[in-house]
Amino acid sequence: MKPINLILLILCILVVLIGLSIILFKYFNERINLLLKRLDQSETEYNSNIKNKYNIIVRMINIVENRYKTHSKVFDDIKKIKIDEMSNIKSEELFNKCYKEIIEIKEDNKKVREVKSFKEVIEEYNENELHLISLRTFYNKYTLEYNNIIKKIPYNIVSLIKRYKPKSLLDGKEIESEYTNDLEV
Repeated sequence: MKPINLILLILCILVVLIGLSIILFKYFNERINLLLKRLDQSETEYNSNIKNKYNIIVRMINIVENRYKTHSKVFDDIKKIKIDEMSNIKSEELFNKCYKEIIEIKEDNKKVREVKSFKEVIEEYNENELHLISLRTFYNKYTLEYNNIIKKIPYNIVSLIKRYKPKSLLDGKEIESEYTNDLEV
């Protein structure tokens, strides 16, 4: 075989391998990007529902303070929260504590005539809470899938090149990412 033919054969093989590598890289990167897109969409919707939860809680506080003439330190803590500075986990714990206190106040004042708007706000809160639970479940499912996939070959090579990092779950627990070997299976 002539040296020129050998060089052309090697070049053709290299072009095919490089082309195949680029196609595979784009395929694996697209899979990771699809997961990231789902995570971003659900996180955005989750944050929107947290803000909605805040607004509902504030409406409930106003009704309790006006109708039942009751005040609480938790109510003041809620009112001090700025919507743009909310930490989802801490805020949600405070919201849940406030909601329990509002329900207790409502139960303690059974003799006072039921306020229709208050009942509607409680129903709205419960619907919002169910939606938040489903969003959290959806987000956590895809977060686990994303964190697992970026650790596996060949996705870990793509994640190393693109600098994808593991994400934390919405309930605040950090996913352990203890892998030092980039080619770990």
